[in-house]
Amino acid sequence: MKSSRRSFLAKAGAGAAAAAFGPWPLRGFAADPVNIGALYPSTGSMAQIGQACVAAAKLAVDMVNAGGGIKSLGGAKLNLVLSDVQSDTTVTRTETERLISGNKLSAIHGCYASALTLIASEVCERAKVPIITGSSSDQLNKGRRFTFTPFARASQFAKAQLQMARLVGDKPKAAVIFENTAFGTSTSNGLKELAPGEGVEIVMFEPYSAGFTDAGPLINKVKASGANALFSVSYLNDLILIVRTVKQVGLNVAINGGSGGFVVPDFYKNVGKLADGLLGVAHWNHDVSADAQKVNAEYKKLTGDFIFEYAGGLVAQTFMLADALERAASPDPEKVRDALATLDVSKGYAAMAPGGRVKFGPDGKNIYGHPVGVQWQGGDLASVFPKEDARAPLLKT
Repeated sequence: MKSSRRSFLAKAGAGAAAAAFGPWPLRGFAADPVNIGALYPSTGSMAQIGQACVAAAKLAVDMVNAGGGIKSLGGAKLNLVLSDVQSDTTVTRTETERLISGNKLSAIHGCYASALTLIASEVCERAKVPIITGSSSDQLNKGRRFTFTPFARASQFAKAQLQMARLVGDKPKAAVIFENTAFGTSTSNGLKELAPGEGVEIVMFEPYSAGFTDAGPLINKVKASGANALFSVSYLNDLILIVRTVKQVGLNVAINGGSGGFVVPDFYKNVGKLADGLLGVAHWNHDVSADAQKVNAEYKKLTGDFIFEYAGGLVAQTFMLADALERAASPDPEKVRDALATLDVSKGYAAMAPGGRVKFGPDGKNIYGHPVGVQWQGGDLASVFPKEDARAPLLKT
């Protein structure tokens, strides 16, 4: 085979050889794999979602590798290096440090929860290893060079929720309840700051301790506030309890569950038809594009569920990393960082985002990033807002 390739090169030149045989390593053996770190909570309180993220991360790497790997690196395959951050901030710091020190990583993605990602990104910044994440906290982009956020920020979620309140009422009076975490605080503050400009009156603004076991006192306060809309900034278990309690006390209020736990399949599995008609926001949904629908079909084969926002988003992120590696033609993390900084995609799996385009600004934010409004309809999550991103008509309830 070596002699036939040399003969072909002599007769036709390297370009024709590449076209005939495809790219290959300059050495006589397979290209070294490119290590991509993945930080997710596979155990602990966030394990259910973390495990779904791991399944999506594996699917994404398989897709890139099945497509020929990183061609500018001789067809190098992506190698996923997983780490369980155990739903714990302290463990997240030590695991990120261990992952970087123990492996030659080109980049990292993770961690799902903003409180965990904030810590991981600090470690990545010091180590000069790029991290790309679907976490929504606006704090992630402050003073960072190696942190990239291709999807909507928490402040953008707030604006979308407020605009969606007008879909169900002309004079929204909203109660805002939120867990006292980075995710809850940043999103709820955005709601409070933007409400006057969107014509929404905030009649209640109440934090609660994440992981509570009785939502009764909180929902009774909502009832007493006179609110006709409820914004709950919560992860899965808290939101399930809140929705059940709203129904139990007979409170007639339009609910926008935001992001977090609202947009995962297990929410519907736990509350059933109580979810139908409820609205939320997401940085990604499985119907945003034809490519997203293909990914969703493959994920369903693996897990039996549709692929929820964070899991689907990290598939797109993996292809963004593959694009950066292709253009960097190097596994060096600083070169990958520079290639990510100049990413500009509007087609393919890397562009699977609301609006269909990803281009990072100087702060690492996608300048085209925005959320999509979603609604539970018959056990599925449909994109319904804004008009240009809607994939299904809004169900009035």
